Amino acid sequence: MRVKAKRFKGESLQQFLRRFLTRFQKSGTVLEVKKNLFKTRKMNERRKYEYRMYRLKIQSFVNKKLKEGWPLEKALEMAKRYIQYIKYEG
Repeated sequence: MRVKAKRFKGESLQQFLRRFLTRFQKSGTVLEVKKNLFKTRKMNERRKYEYRMYRLKIQSFVNKKLKEGWPLEKALEMAKRYIQYIKYEG
């Protein structure tokens, strides 16, 4: 988005810069630039698989613990702590 500003007659440089900078910030150009500066990568197949398995392992573990009568927060905390030992029974 382009921001145009002309200096008025008798306007000091400081006033002009202040007016321009406020208009520039309100235009949203800064946010666009920052958003495009750091692009997030798309998840590749392996990472998608690992994320899906992580989620499914935690979900199955928490469901088991909830059936046993554990509180949700405690079950979730245990699942995250012992994720490498949990086996997903698909």
